[in-house]
Amino acid sequence: MAQSGNQEIRQVGGASGSDVYRSIAQHQETENWFGRELSGVLQSWAERFIGEFKLEVPEVSLCIEELPFSRYAHFRYGHNGFGLKGEIAFNTRYLQGQREQWQVLGTLLHELLHGWQQAHGTPGKGNYHNREFRRKAASLGLIIDTRGATGYAADSLFKEILRRYHVEVPTVETPAVTRRHRGNSKMKKWSCGCTNVRCAVTLHAQCLQCVQVYRLCE
Repeated sequence: MAQSGNQEIRQVGGASGSDVYRSIAQHQETENWFGRELSGVLQSWAERFIGEFKLEVPEVSLCIEELPFSRYAHFRYGHNGFGLKGEIAFNTRYLQGQREQWQVLGTLLHELLHGWQQAHGTPGKGNYHNREFRRKAASLGLIIDTRGATGYAADSLFKEILRRYHVEVPTVETPAVTRRHRGNSKMKKWSCGCTNVRCAVTLHAQCLQCVQVYRLCE
């Protein structure tokens, strides 16, 4: 993803974002680390989406880390372990050229909408992509099902702003991807009857609780 406007980065966290969110964004911009360039681009686009779509998200704290294969990113409701709100974590597994720039930005907007709902709406319980969330997403061109899988309308406000900043996007509707790569783990499930464990090699062990030998689960 190409760099896009460093001067915008410091404003993420809302129009009057607190010092801690601005400081984190500045740190990510200046620190010599693997996510420096990408986080700068994401910070700029987050501010752009918040302003263009009038989301009024008061706090955004972006990070890049290894998440389960089933997630492109996640939004954490409430506070994270650092006492920050609005955590949006991107999965490093899908940021090394596996996805096009417009898809990564679509994921960013999806997660920002969780921030919008946290601040101005009613987040759903359990399966939190409720009707309010999906209606808001659809108004911008994101077609999201109840499980969070995201597709994109043929034409939309989302695609309009990307084209304005010279990001190529498909001209046709893009269906949601409902299944993702699960990885190549060699871990296999073994069970004694009362406890399950996973192991990459043949397991020769006996459970001290039920005194049964662990057997491979097919």
